[in-house]
Amino acid sequence: MLNFSFYDTADSDLALERHRVSTDTPGVELRRERSPGGLWERIKITSAAGADAIGRPVGCYDTLTLPSMHTLDFEMQDDAQNEIAKELCRICELSSIIPDRILVVGLGNPDLTPDAVGPETAARVEPTMQLRRADEAAFLALECSEIAVIAPGVSSKSGIESADIIKGVCRRISPSLVIAIDALASRSPSRLGTTIQISDSGIHPGTGLGGRGASLNKDTLGVPVIAIGVPTVINSKYFTDGDGETSSAETLFVSPKDIGEIIKSAAKIIGGGINQAFGIYY
Repeated sequence: MLNFSFYDTADSDLALERHRVSTDTPGVELRRERSPGGLWERIKITSAAGADAIGRPVGCYDTLTLPSMHTLDFEMQDDAQNEIAKELCRICELSSIIPDRILVVGLGNPDLTPDAVGPETAARVEPTMQLRRADEAAFLALECSEIAVIAPGVSSKSGIESADIIKGVCRRISPSLVIAIDALASRSPSRLGTTIQISDSGIHPGTGLGGRGASLNKDTLGVPVIAIGVPTVINSKYFTDGDGETSSAETLFVSPKDIGEIIKSAAKIIGGGINQAFGIYY
């Protein structure tokens, strides 16, 4: 969930960008692998020292790099969707998560395009929990998870922190897994609309832009949280002039001109991947 307040803080939500140039950082492992859907760069933080070095909690941060998502043809989108589905299943298997009941949370402001990847993705996920209530036998024949979907919006619209809404829903439906989708900040223009980060350590809304949103993780919600994020904005201080000097203009967060199409494509890839892994997939 993007927060357009300005603080002197690390302004990237990507573990990959927080990783030092050296791959010898204690407590941090990095490996790369190519797949039909793109390039995976996998960072695993294994110790408190590694967490301090990266500025992220212990856990796995897997980043899929694609061509700009809004330029992908149908086959390439399908490949990317398959990668997301396989990655979600892989995390569940490695973490011994039984995804029988899943709460999908689309974080962000649907009225602010760069911040809308969460709500747009939530709209692409097919809920199935109501099907079980309607007809248990028919639901079991589908061989899918029970999926509930919410897009809690932002506190400026509801007066309620999204974390409080999510906690209340978790208490009510007792999911075995929460999947939270959010917009991220990046330091590199080349990562805007080309990168999907998936983490098993939960989500920390707005940290890249100085936000103070409550963390969503196993400690705060009582269930495992898989975080999925797409970089949609960059701090203008990372732009350079023609001589390679960093811009000294007023700090702003900016997004690509095609951000609307990028958001739609990202939502289709991620939402389709969730459906494919756990729900109703056509």
